[in-house]
Amino acid sequence: MLIGAAVLAFATGCGTAPGEGPTATNPMVAQSAVPGTPVSNGPNVAEALDTANSQFKLLADGDWAGAWGLWTDAAKKEVPQKDFEKVNKTCPAAQKGVKIDLQEVKPVSMELVELTWRQGDKVGHSALRLTGKKWQYEPAGETLVEYASGADAAIAKRKSSSTC
Repeated sequence: MLIGAAVLAFATGCGTAPGEGPTATNPMVAQSAVPGTPVSNGPNVAEALDTANSQFKLLADGDWAGAWGLWTDAAKKEVPQKDFEKVNKTCPAAQKGVKIDLQEVKPVSMELVELTWRQGDKVGHSALRLTGKKWQYEPAGETLVEYASGADAAIAKRKSSSTC
């Protein structure tokens, strides 16, 4: 499942001072520390998290086309924009306005930052991938699987699990 608004935090040393950055003026996103967040001399984690913050805000605002637009090209090939929009316009309560808390930010390489997040009782994973000079959001496999059989099947599954 995709996610709503996020609590994004920047660990000391990743290039953004407390009170600065993309979350400082965004009322949908609270700030807090993420203990144990690894920050190496690797990718620009603050820039990567700008993309995550944008993704989560777009979802919380119900801007499905905008959120899909931040996805990696590979994810876009697996989930057509029209399917993503149809499912989320039909079942917006599953994500719209629902806050998530970022649990862990893990730089894996210069081009990949993995995220662990919590949305209520659900813990999920996603990633941020640097393609060229642009960070893109990479939804987890479970999101891609949800849409694999098309929009109508995804809507039916959400209805049967009472998330629509």
